[in-house]
Amino acid sequence: MRLAEELAQEIFGCEDGCVVVVGVGNEHHSDDGVGPLIIRLLENSLPKAGEHLPIAVIDGGAAPELETWRIRELAPSAVLFVDAVDFGRNPGDIALLKTEDLRADGFDTHRTPLRLTMQYLECELGAKCRLLAVQPRDVRLGSVMCPEVRSAADSIASLIIEAFKISRKIKV
Repeated sequence: MRLAEELAQEIFGCEDGCVVVVGVGNEHHSDDGVGPLIIRLLENSLPKAGEHLPIAVIDGGAAPELETWRIRELAPSAVLFVDAVDFGRNPGDIALLKTEDLRADGFDTHRTPLRLTMQYLECELGAKCRLLAVQPRDVRLGSVMCPEVRSAADSIASLIIEAFKISRKIKV
C-alpha cells in the first residue's frame, strides 16, 4: 500500500472529528526542525481561515506535550505527529509508526518522550495517534537542514494533502 493511501485509511479515514497534524522539533537543531517546517508548508497549502476543514495543524516545537490542551479543545479523531526520529535508515527516509512502535525507554530530544504524549492523547481522547518519522542526518545546534530531509519535508506536506484528498474525495 502506498503511504498516501495508508495515511488516508489510518488517519484521515476516521469518520468523526477532525485530524490534527502536529509538527515536532527544534528548528535550531538542523534536521530536528523538519516537523515545524512541514507545518509551515501545510499552512501555506491548505485553505485559509474561514473555510471549515476537518484538519488542523499545530507547531508543537520541542515540547509538543505543552500543546495537548489545544489538541483536546479540537477533539480530534486522529493525531498525526511529524518529527525527526533516528530509526536507522538513510537521511530523509520516512516511516509511519504506531505508538507501540516507539521505544518506551528510548532517548528522546523532547522534555516528555513523544510516546507518552501519544499514549496520553489516545487514552484521554480516544484519538488514533501515529508518527510520521523522518530519518535525520544531523540534529546538532546551529547546523543547516540536510537536502535529503528538506526534500522529505516537501514530500510529506504533499503526501498529507494527497491523503486528505483521497479520504475526503475533495479538492484542497
